[in-house]
Amino acid sequence: MAVKDKDHHLIQRGDTWYLVTKANGKRIRKALSQSITEARRKRNEHLEEIRLYGDIQQPKQQPSSDTLFGEVAQEWIQIISKEIKTSTLRDYRYSMNRYVLPAFGNRPIGQINYLEIKKFVSTLTCSHKRKNNVLVPMRSVFKMAFLSEIIDKNPMDRIKNLKIEKPDIHPLSMDEVRMFLERVSSRYRNFFIVAFFTGMRFGEMAALKWRNVDFKLGVIKVRETRVLGEEGRPKTKKSSRDIKMLSPVIDALRDQMKRTVGKTEAGYVFLNQYGKPVDPMPTNFHVWKPALKKAGLEPRPLYQTRHTFATLMLDGGEHPGWVQKMMGHETMQMIYEKYYSYIKSYERDEGSAFMEKVYKTSVKEDQDDKNLFQSS
Repeated sequence: MAVKDKDHHLIQRGDTWYLVTKANGKRIRKALSQSITEARRKRNEHLEEIRLYGDIQQPKQQPSSDTLFGEVAQEWIQIISKEIKTSTLRDYRYSMNRYVLPAFGNRPIGQINYLEIKKFVSTLTCSHKRKNNVLVPMRSVFKMAFLSEIIDKNPMDRIKNLKIEKPDIHPLSMDEVRMFLERVSSRYRNFFIVAFFTGMRFGEMAALKWRNVDFKLGVIKVRETRVLGEEGRPKTKKSSRDIKMLSPVIDALRDQMKRTVGKTEAGYVFLNQYGKPVDPMPTNFHVWKPALKKAGLEPRPLYQTRHTFATLMLDGGEHPGWVQKMMGHETMQMIYEKYYSYIKSYERDEGSAFMEKVYKTSVKEDQDDKNLFQSS
């Protein structure tokens, strides 16, 4: 009888002892060992797991000292390639192949420490922004290795992003906008009118379809963006927005209808000379830069069309909240950080509104009261 009590929940089949029991109405059968002593030990462990968790727990994978970083990175890229945009995947591949794998690809991932990563970052001959971009896929690989218990600690948890100095904006004035539009190729004049007076991103304009231009409501519905030939949702939730069409935008789009309506099955608003959606690189080199030069204007990035919209609107006295909505920024912070000097004085935190509307009014009322008592 004692033997049976000692071996409860154990049965032998051939040379192997098995645990047989029930938990939560489910029958559990688990091979243990050919040794009865080892089988009893494992049985006791599994019964305790069942008592605590309701089932037998999966064995933990022990950290491997010889799993290479490159092996983990290969599994990682196969997994995330189905979860992210093609443009993002392309940037990850570039960062890994250009910078990370040459340094760590053949190193056991469990042996790569914090100091090595810091030294690696310091030796990169690229901008701080690019360095931070390189750290993104590195963090993801190490995180997957940690959660998979290939490594028992994650050195990337202590690696911080480098500070990035925000570049100065270089927008065009209204006179400069007119000079540019007079000299830009007629094929692209409507494109740049819309860019200057809506603040749309290039990718949003490249993906714009006629079905999203509503002349009746007077709005452009931004619902898609085009990056590296791939179309998808806009950059952020706020980027999906309705943009009010100002009169020059309405005129430009009505003229553009004569040029592109019915020219493509998808119904793109803007097309290049080959009847394809516009692309930023050729537009920058073959249209934007030559027009700036012809107009006698200083060179600047194509993205300055967006900054130009913001500064023109704010300098004209438009409310920062309206500008934020038109541009699709998540918060007002970006508007104030980038364009503070263009915001009209009544929007600045200078105290002038308080002095004019509160303080001076209070002083005047106090003086009127004194005059009233004196006259009485």
